[in-house]
Amino acid sequence: MDQLPTPTSPTAHSPLPQLPDPEIQSAPTIPTAPLNSTPYKRKAAITGLYQPINGNVSAGKRRRANAVSTLIHQELAGAQYTCLDFVERFLFSASPNTATTAYAEEILSAIIATFRQSESEAESESEAGAAAHGIRCHKLDQKHVYVCYPPNYTNKEFPEWFCRFANAIQQHASLSLTGSSLEWRAVKDKPLQGTHNNDARPDFVLICREVPVEWSSVLMVGEHQSRGSNASVSFTQLASYAEQVFIAQPFRVFVFGVLTSKVGQKLTFWRFDRSGAIGSVPLDYSSSDFDLLTVVSALVSISQMDARHMGFHVDSISWGDEHAYPLDLKSDITIKMFKPMLGNSFITVDPSSEVAVSLKQLVFLTPGIVIRGTRIWTGALSSGEAIVIKYSWSNTNRALEGDLYQLASEKRVIGLATILNFTTYENVLTHLHAGGSPAADSNFRHPHAYQIHMQRQNRVLSRLVISPTGRPLRDETLSPLQVAEGLLAGLIGHASLFFQGGILHRDISSNNIIVIDDSLLQFTSVSSPAAASDPFAWIWPRDIPLRGCLIDLDYAIEASAQPSGALDRTGTYPFIAIQVLRGSERHRYRHDLESFLYVLLWVCCYPVVAGSANMISPFDSIWPASDPLSKWRDGDEFSVTSHKLAYVIDNSMFFGLLLKRFRPGFEHFRRVAKEMRMTLWRQPGLSSCKLTVEGKPSEGMGGQDQEGSEGQGDEYEEEEESKREWLLPEEVRLGVSNKDAFQEVKKSMQWLVATLKD
Repeated sequence: MDQLPTPTSPTAHSPLPQLPDPEIQSAPTIPTAPLNSTPYKRKAAITGLYQPINGNVSAGKRRRANAVSTLIHQELAGAQYTCLDFVERFLFSASPNTATTAYAEEILSAIIATFRQSESEAESESEAGAAAHGIRCHKLDQKHVYVCYPPNYTNKEFPEWFCRFANAIQQHASLSLTGSSLEWRAVKDKPLQGTHNNDARPDFVLICREVPVEWSSVLMVGEHQSRGSNASVSFTQLASYAEQVFIAQPFRVFVFGVLTSKVGQKLTFWRFDRSGAIGSVPLDYSSSDFDLLTVVSALVSISQMDARHMGFHVDSISWGDEHAYPLDLKSDITIKMFKPMLGNSFITVDPSSEVAVSLKQLVFLTPGIVIRGTRIWTGALSSGEAIVIKYSWSNTNRALEGDLYQLASEKRVIGLATILNFTTYENVLTHLHAGGSPAADSNFRHPHAYQIHMQRQNRVLSRLVISPTGRPLRDETLSPLQVAEGLLAGLIGHASLFFQGGILHRDISSNNIIVIDDSLLQFTSVSSPAAASDPFAWIWPRDIPLRGCLIDLDYAIEASAQPSGALDRTGTYPFIAIQVLRGSERHRYRHDLESFLYVLLWVCCYPVVAGSANMISPFDSIWPASDPLSKWRDGDEFSVTSHKLAYVIDNSMFFGLLLKRFRPGFEHFRRVAKEMRMTLWRQPGLSSCKLTVEGKPSEGMGGQDQEGSEGQGDEYEEEEESKREWLLPEEVRLGVSNKDAFQEVKKSMQWLVATLKD
């Protein structure tokens, strides 16, 4: 979870927050990351999302089209697979009455007959009418052979022809369940309403007629390969359209696409989901002796699909009868969940009582395709208590977020959001791909590569309901005091989660720390009769409320369960610690503490206030006045880690120049930033900083280090005596344990809060 703003009145166009090529048919590269690894690479989620202003895309900020396409391409690299029985598995199985070969021939015959007004009509006229749809019938050797021939393959005319062809098939498919409510339409001349990328202009789409033509009504996307482009570029364009559908439609599980050829009667069906893309073999629809009847039957099946088979999640929601599909908030979507009840130590659910909760406002979503696809709403229980509802696609190799919240609750972790409800739904491999068995997986062109990919990238849809609501630390309306209180609360929550709960967060970011209102303080200050004997009172006294909390355990793991094999690289890109982004060390407590420093720097610099950042020549290129930390957001792993190492760690003068970029009112944060830098990297007995790497771990030493440096034994002392130059796993800097480093940073944060209150 990344963002939990305070509930506000719902609005249809509320602004969304800014977030931070092989050939299609070639054998995909088998990933080398460990099974439990989360891809660290930058994804489409790194680019901003902006709502159009009054429907005018050009008036609002645009996503960077080239950057988005590049990232989408990277997400799907090695995640594209050809399914040999695609049509039967994904299209015919979704239709209650699969069109037979004979029925497909009847439809083609009916299309031709439509243009014969009378028996005396001139053959040339009927031929001309049929030609408009590219269909003819020849009798060869006592056999009727239907042929299909588009008038041409130009990017201007072919999409129009394809829509006429597909609509004619749908019109004559009497088995259609949705009747004339669906329509294929060429839309390439202008962007659809609701776009977040002005260059995302599909050639043709399947839409719902009863709602305006916009991304929220698109059911399938189509791309015609234009002359001069290759298959990879056209596929990426098609994928970018699928991403727009995922963004616009909150409960979309997968998106169908059609990719047509620039040189002949061939098309490929695609299906995009959170694990990648599955395509059919290229279908030659030139005649009924080839794949024409299959394509006709497939288009008939598509016209019959209900919401589930069209790619919508329906199990946990309900929506208004006026829409066949849960397209967006206009569909009056409500979620179904078990009623929460307060137990002895934490909130559980009553399985005998189900309640409906209205979704008030969409407050966060992540773009992209092969990603968690997190989407968050605010809502309210019947008691009036504000809640947050989060849907996301969790990697099945990871501990489920809801289970980690439950574990933290059982261990009475403070400074963390409270779980109310957790449920899992669709599994990509078993529910969406109908795979998981040798027979099913063998029907892929590269079955071994597909199986390995799904072992690593299989996902399950989960819904988490938590409380309280609040505003993320990156919210520009927060005062300096509120930011300081939020940072302190996040630090406390992180420490309690690690030292007390045995869970390492691994995704500290400006979205994953929220500031809460006074009325919600009880959620972070659970009292206990045994508070005086609380062994973790050194983290934070339970009778002193916190004004914020930590959220989002998607990337969290139990600290004792860290594997000893290949390295994970996790986190939100600009805030990832240097050694984690390099892939040089396993994720430790010190790396999360380093992320806290980057969060502090981020919220102190953004949003940039016009005229507040003085020009610092000749070093302005290091920390640009208009966008000081842009290199951390836009650079690759090497450039980001090199920049942080050179200008944050190694050179205090350059780091001081960054502190001058802080917004007005955040001057006191400079002292905390300097002290955190020293806590993380100061050399023993010196005032200079240096990145120290981790060496071999000590024998018999736990990762949680609950009592600081105690219990490390003679081996630790021997290493100290030999002037060790590498870190132990449970150290933040040489000779300073996780606990002691936490205490240093907490002291700095407490000073900041006290100073801002005066």
